Amino acid sequence: MPRYLDPTTDFGFKRLFGREESKEVLKGFLFDILALPHPIADLTYLTAEQLPASPAERIGIYDIYCTDTSGSRFIVEMQRSPFRYFKERALFYATFPIIQQIKKGTTYDFQLLPVYCISVLRYQMDEEPGWMRRIQLANLETCKVFYEGLMFVFLELPKFTLPLQAVATPTEKWLYLLKHLPELETVPSSLATEPFPQAFQIAELAAMTPKEREVYDETLKRVSDEQLILESHFEKGREEGFEKGLEKGLEEGLEKGREEEKRANARSMLAEGIAPMTVARVTGLPVDEVEALRTTGE
Repeated sequence: MPRYLDPTTDFGFKRLFGREESKEVLKGFLFDILALPHPIADLTYLTAEQLPASPAERIGIYDIYCTDTSGSRFIVEMQRSPFRYFKERALFYATFPIIQQIKKGTTYDFQLLPVYCISVLRYQMDEEPGWMRRIQLANLETCKVFYEGLMFVFLELPKFTLPLQAVATPTEKWLYLLKHLPELETVPSSLATEPFPQAFQIAELAAMTPKEREVYDETLKRVSDEQLILESHFEKGREEGFEKGLEKGLEEGLEKGREEEKRANARSMLAEGIAPMTVARVTGLPVDEVEALRTTGE
């Protein structure tokens, strides 16, 4: 029986980084991964659901969205399974915190504050070597950064293969924690400085309430079901021999699994008496859908 939760699940990731109790852990994570010049003084969590300017446009739903005291915006995402247009979606998500800085009814002031987008991936994006990519707008002729106010960081867990005894830098420690936390029984000496001990404390299964443990167990079941769906669609696509059909089947299966997991988590939280707005923020479901779940249970 594991002692610590799996931080690559939706529930585990948001518990580790997305609550007020987790703020110090998130501050340390952002400071180390982004190599910021100064520690973050404070963070404010923002609504995860971003509404477009027009009802005809798509909404954006983040795992974690926050701002610091200087106004910089941070988007932090966990992606467990391949998504066909993942890079395009990352760019799309970055547009919301940029547009939000332009206030209506005022002259356009394009002195924007920084926007950082961090994506932790449970899969390989491609065969390019290296487990961390820092992406910025740059001049292709000189390789000089063109604009420093927008950064994407992609962390690919499968490519991180360092053993614990070789882990040295803060970034390596975070990657090791995210990849191996459920396998650990105690806090390793190399992870004994804050905020890592606090992260272990938050991740302890024994610290969960019965309802939280129920939601987490349901999350694990959904993850297992999602994997079965993936394997089933892969096998079916391979037998049929149609690559296009395989891609479609994988995406449909993944999307169905994710939505079912969100609804199951929402039902459990509503049964516990948690406010619909809070449920919507944690699960990423639209508020009206959460209200419908509370009314009908379906």
